[in-house]
Amino acid sequence: MDQKAFEDLVTLFNTERKRDVQALCRKLVIGSDEFANVVLAARVAGLGPYLYACHFAEVAPEHLAPSSEELNALGRSGVGTLSGKALAAVRKIDQMFEDRRLLAAHLFYDRSLKFWHLFYFDQRDYQADKNHWKHGPHLHYSRDSFTREPLSEIWRKVCQPKPEFPKSVHVRYNYHHNRRHRSG
Repeated sequence: MDQKAFEDLVTLFNTERKRDVQALCRKLVIGSDEFANVVLAARVAGLGPYLYACHFAEVAPEHLAPSSEELNALGRSGVGTLSGKALAAVRKIDQMFEDRRLLAAHLFYDRSLKFWHLFYFDQRDYQADKNHWKHGPHLHYSRDSFTREPLSEIWRKVCQPKPEFPKSVHVRYNYHHNRRHRSG
């Protein structure tokens, strides 16, 4: 694991005041390889006093799910130009790929559940184009000092079918942060 990335994470976890956390997050860049290594280390052996939990979900708008009638029409349509309910099914499926969210949540927490750190994102957050944050690819970071709710309630909301996330700050995310370029 990259020592600097580990030290940055430890610094983030040990920074107590919300204002200081926000200032640190404005400067911090988390690389995909480093983040994956920290998650892997937490899953395998723990991360100091922190335990680890994760949640992954695909959230798609219900109105885009093709009806049985539309899917049956698509199945009967054969090769060629689509129309009617078959076309409606294909349009819904196509739009679902645009509108769905592939969510990932990574939680580091101590045994008392008092201290915790949550990173979450969806596939749009780490895209360079069409990103909702002006600085581009990022992770959302939240922690115990950002809310008054207990961790059990925060995690319940994160894991429900329509997730609700706590207040967070953005942390720059570099998908190719530490990858070595290979030539030839």
